[in-house]
Amino acid sequence: MNKKELFYISNQLSLLRFILLILCIYILVSSIEHKFLISAGIIFLIWLSDILDGYFARKRNEITELGKIIDPLADKLTIISIALVLLMQGLIPLWFLIIIALRDLLIFSGGIYIKNKHHIVLASNWAGKAAAFLIGFTLFISVIIAGLKEEKNIISFYHIENVELYYQGLILLCIVMSIISLIFYFKRFASLNTEKANI
Repeated sequence: MNKKELFYISNQLSLLRFILLILCIYILVSSIEHKFLISAGIIFLIWLSDILDGYFARKRNEITELGKIIDPLADKLTIISIALVLLMQGLIPLWFLIIIALRDLLIFSGGIYIKNKHHIVLASNWAGKAAAFLIGFTLFISVIIAGLKEEKNIISFYHIENVELYYQGLILLCIVMSIISLIFYFKRFASLNTEKANI
């Protein structure tokens, strides 16, 4: 790895997400006022930095092996860490955490296998990015709902008819996209192994 890669804007933004994640978790587990709405704001900044690091990587031609590692690592760590905290606070069901954690574990294990066997790092595909976005958005909505329920003087949209149904639909969509993304990843793993075997 070229040490200069650490100072690329795209990689700096990926590293910033780790700092924002620590701050977000600290606030979520604290007892400060408006903690959920503040955390929602930080989650939005994490999402924004994720978009910007991809933009700068392409715009400045800074797509690096380091970036291919820390970008998805930041995504996975953010999702699992926030989901775990929300589970501890009773805001999401255990089975939802198990599904998204199992998805990330399988993809991470497959990536390590490909890296060790073929010495390449596979970049995220559209299905993986879509699944990660939906899961992150669902967690974001969970925090927003908790924040609005926490605010006594705000008329929360949580009590509007059918909102709970829409929220459950989001969770179902996350599960579907998680399965689709796994299928895409393992098809790539299988095709790569086949190509290498035929060389």
